[in-house]
Order: sequence, then structure tokens, then C-alpha cells
Amino acid sequence: MSLVSIYSNKDVIINKIKSLNEQKFDSDLQLASYVISECILKQYEMMRNVLNPNMIKKRFFKQELSGNQLKNALYQHIYSHNHIALTDEIFEVKNAITKYNNKLNNNQDTLMAKLLILEEYIDTFHFILEYTALLEEHYLITLVSNKDFTVSNLNYYYVFNNKFSKQVNEMLKNEGYHIISYLYDTDQLNLELDDEFILDNLLKLNREFIRKCNFKDWKNYSDDFYSPIKFAELFKINRDMYSLCISGIGNYLNTLSFLFNSEMTFSCNSLKDVFSAIYGLYMAKREENIRRQNNDPRYTGKDEGEIVGVEVK
Repeated sequence: MSLVSIYSNKDVIINKIKSLNEQKFDSDLQLASYVISECILKQYEMMRNVLNPNMIKKRFFKQELSGNQLKNALYQHIYSHNHIALTDEIFEVKNAITKYNNKLNNNQDTLMAKLLILEEYIDTFHFILEYTALLEEHYLITLVSNKDFTVSNLNYYYVFNNKFSKQVNEMLKNEGYHIISYLYDTDQLNLELDDEFILDNLLKLNREFIRKCNFKDWKNYSDDFYSPIKFAELFKINRDMYSLCISGIGNYLNTLSFLFNSEMTFSCNSLKDVFSAIYGLYMAKREENIRRQNNDPRYTGKDEGEIVGVEVK
């Protein structure tokens, strides 16, 4: 069941955007770089605080597994997991678009359906961010001594705040600049792409990403499979994903103007508006996702809790 939390959390979104607008930026590209970096850092923080402890709890590795064998086994799961999650969200966007078209064809109110499309695009953005954080983290882990990478040390590398997590954070702080510079230099900051083109090409990129990973149980991979060249290829695919997702979010910004009763207006042709909206939408949905992990019966498996959002049929 897909729920529109954007409507329920619209005040949170407004406050997030206002806090961003209080900061001074020399250009729209600098603002865009800041937004991407902040979102990646927050996604990585959520990974270490919420997602990774659950991942480690559910993986049952032999204690003697270590070094490259453990690294490869772990990232086989991690990349496959993110690939599946992103694929699922892309199809959620497609389903939301179908609901919107059905309402449009039956002369029904389409506001919630359009908000659902926007929300599903933000969910795809989550997993694109996660690819970025995973790649930086994985790159640093390939440099870790094999004798130090053991099952008993997994919490050190994936959960605890320490020297390693600080190194990853420092690298992620620069990613916003690298991603926006790449998109700008390759003329990919295109805010006029249609949904079919965006979603079909996101699926292709996600397939291309996983095919460059060690995801096959039936195949043996060399210890140095994740070489600098491999990481460069994966980073490029990941950066290409951003341009498509950003364009998809931009397609529905006018819906936010309507939702906020003109308190804030957004233009899909403005980089500042697009990235300000992305910041507010992502940060609000991130908070909602963390809340769901702790207090939504659909996630906790408990009978009590609160389900936030409006259902779109």
C-alpha cells in the first residue's frame, strides 16, 4: 500500500526548505552541490544508525570468514539489496503514474495522485543516494587490511561512530560537488525529460550497475574484482542516475505550489527551485522513514503503532 506522506508532513517540508533558503549560496550550482552532499550524508547516517544494525543482525557469517572473502560476500548482498529496492521504487513510480492517468481520464481530482508520483520519485532518490554512500564506503573498505576485516569487526565498519565513519563522511561531503559538476559538464541537468524516458533509462542503469557487481552465487570472482577501474565505472553509472531522478522530481513541482497554497511557488525550469524542493522532500521523508522503522506496524511487525499518510486508490 502506497501512502502519501508529503500531504501529512507538508509543514515539515516547508520548514526544511525555509531553513535552506536562509543560507547564502554564490550560485544555483553551489546550492545544488550542497543539497546533494547533505542528502548523501543524512542517508549514510540513517544507514549506520538504522539500516546497518538490522543488516548485520540478519546476516549469519561463519566466524572464520574474513578479508576479501567476507568483503565480497557482504557486498554481494548489499548491492543486490539496493538494486532490488531501487527497481521496486521505479515500478512504484510507474504504478503511481497509472493511478494519476486513471483519475485524469475519469475527471477525478488528481492532486493526491500527483503527490504520490512525487513521493515515489523521492523514494527512488533515497536508493540512488545509498548507492553513492555504499560506493565510497566500499572503496575505503577495499583499502582496509584483510586481517582487520572480520565478522567480529562488522559493527566497527558499519555501525559505530569512529575514525572509519569519519573518513567516509569526509569523502561524502565532496560528492555533491563532484556529482553536480559531472552533470553540468556533461550537459545532463535536463529538466525537460518525460516520465517514460526517465523510468526506462533508470531501469537500464540499475541493471547495468548490478551486472558490474559480484552478484552471482554460481560464479567465482577474483579477490581484486573491485578494482579502481570497477569503482570508476560504478560511480559513473550512479551519477547518471541522478540526472534522470532530478528531472522526474522537477516534472511535478507545480503540485507543491498548489499544496502549499502559494506560500511557496516552484518552477520546474529553475535549478534553485528543483533542488530546494528535493532538499525539503528528502529530509522530511527521511524523518518519516526513520519513524516508520520504529513506530509503524507495517515495518515493526507489532500490532501497535501509527501509519502516517493518505492512501491513493
